[in-house]
Amino acid sequence: MAQIRPQSEMTDLDAVRRYAVSVITQSQGEALEMRAITLALLGGIMWRGEPGSTTMTQNADGRNAILTTTLGDRRLTFSYDESTETIKMREDTLDGPIIHSFCNRTLLIDFERTFSVLWS
Repeated sequence: MAQIRPQSEMTDLDAVRRYAVSVITQSQGEALEMRAITLALLGGIMWRGEPGSTTMTQNADGRNAILTTTLGDRRLTFSYDESTETIKMREDTLDGPIIHSFCNRTLLIDFERTFSVLWS
């Protein structure tokens, strides 16, 4: 009987998990709410993101995780800004216009509204 070896492959979930670890590590010392906001945001990405479109990279100095995904027909980039303690959602690239900023004051209903509009 042949054994099936699991193949190691990067998935959307792998990218989201690595991004969560990076942002939560960067935001240590900030309010617990920022960790909850990060997890809620990533839940929205998993909920509405195009399967197979999510990747996580690092910026040039390796300090900042960058998550990119496709929601509906839009390519979005997410990055944590340590100076403002926010996760910025931008159109297409890190230089793209800011669509929304998520911080420890973001209400849960804001996530649902933001992701529902992007996906429709």
